[in-house]
Amino acid sequence: MNLIKVFFLLPFFASLFSPAKADFGDADFPKEKFNDGPKSYHDAWCRWLKNECRVRFQGSAMWVEGQGGIQASQYIRYRHDIDGKEHYNYISYKSSNWEEKQALFLFANYKAQKDFVKAFIRWKKQVSLPIPNYRLPASQGPQDTHRRDKGLNPYDNPPIEDWKKKTTD
Repeated sequence: MNLIKVFFLLPFFASLFSPAKADFGDADFPKEKFNDGPKSYHDAWCRWLKNECRVRFQGSAMWVEGQGGIQASQYIRYRHDIDGKEHYNYISYKSSNWEEKQALFLFANYKAQKDFVKAFIRWKKQVSLPIPNYRLPASQGPQDTHRRDKGLNPYDNPPIEDWKKKTTD
């Protein structure tokens, strides 16, 4: 009877003292890669058609490059409307002097709209998942531009401190 107990308990005790493989090796991202929360950028139209702007999400901030932005704590509500092919994204927020204001971001491309909304939801919830802004290798994702993104992948660059910095011409 004691011999049977030993055979059942032997694997348990052996697992306590043997080193377990807990890493994925080459599949692991660098530890600090996603520490700053969700990051992405989206080329949109701001307030009216053809008024090009770049919307960025980084950590708790959402801003329009070269202009200004808000923190997640200032966000109030989101509303979406479609007119033909254009997607209208209305974001209500509290301004720095605590007035309620609204911003409008337009997209004519459905895929760009979908990527913006996914990033916006991640930003609202502060989920630091790397999808869809960081896909490697051999990905066909939105940021997988084979350097056509001109080095703008937010996960390949340090966090942006100055919202007035523009990456568009």
